Amino acid sequence: MLSKIIEKAKMPLIQKSTESRGIYYDIIGDVHGNAGELIRLLKQMEYSENEGIWGHKHRKAIFVGDFTCRGPQTRGSLNIVRAMVENDTAYAILGNHEMNVIGHFTKDKEGIPFKLATGSNKKIMDRIKEEYIYEKSQLKDDIKWLRRLPFFLEFDNIRITHAYWSSDNKKLIEESISEKKLTKKLLRIIFTPGTPLSEAVRQTTRGIEVNLPHDLIIKDNRNIRRTNFRINWWEDPKGKTFKQISYGNKFILPDYTIPPEILFPFQVYPSGAPLVFIGHYCMAPARLIPVPNVCCVDSCVANDGHLAAYRWNGELTGKVEHLVFQKKI
Repeated sequence: MLSKIIEKAKMPLIQKSTESRGIYYDIIGDVHGNAGELIRLLKQMEYSENEGIWGHKHRKAIFVGDFTCRGPQTRGSLNIVRAMVENDTAYAILGNHEMNVIGHFTKDKEGIPFKLATGSNKKIMDRIKEEYIYEKSQLKDDIKWLRRLPFFLEFDNIRITHAYWSSDNKKLIEESISEKKLTKKLLRIIFTPGTPLSEAVRQTTRGIEVNLPHDLIIKDNRNIRRTNFRINWWEDPKGKTFKQISYGNKFILPDYTIPPEILFPFQVYPSGAPLVFIGHYCMAPARLIPVPNVCCVDSCVANDGHLAAYRWNGELTGKVEHLVFQKKI
């Protein structure tokens, strides 16, 4: 089944659509510092490089965030994305990993990072720092550039966010970022748990996460106990089982009804809302389009999967044949 979906997604696309207004987009999933894979995918989609800038004659790329971290070439990936955005051949938004990078490398007046990375994230940040070891000023400049990226994009008939679309969150975030960048004052609020803005950014970049009951012990394949899980925010979770509303979790959840006391209010994405593209969830190809108006383009390149993209030609619902996967060497 998996191989059939991947082969189908490699088929050439029809380049015309009656719904399109002349601009076609290639929505590219989480790159996670895999610059080589990104270049191969761009070539596969007939993008070409001119003086260090990748572009397409008739299309524009959109990066759904998390083009940094995990892989060995965060700087290389960032160079490609930044050059494309600054030369109007692509758009990009922030994901949770860009927020981790911003929080770790941006310091307050006392020289203290707004969110110092720990554990495995600290190792990731150390590797990124090594990539800029002889050009520390360039790292600082790239972080400042990241701070000017948006959390949402919205075009004719499509929306793009990293992990969760909420009109309420979008309104709060956009009203807060009056200077069109994440100022240090804003970063202080964003990295302070419990504030409305920090919660809006967390949901936008990490999705809707529900805490597991204390008496439910679940461990992942690394034998690490999990205390929360991600849900599919395009349907009401009330009366559903853990398994039914799980999306993007790398551990098995029970197939019995969720206790209502662990749920909390959030905006369910309506079935009649515009097609929204997300990353973040590291899904197998068969689950990238869970409902007609939601399409995930993160197919686990950081976990031995594929770097994926969706070639949008104006359609109003997601089509599996428009998915493209970077071919393995």
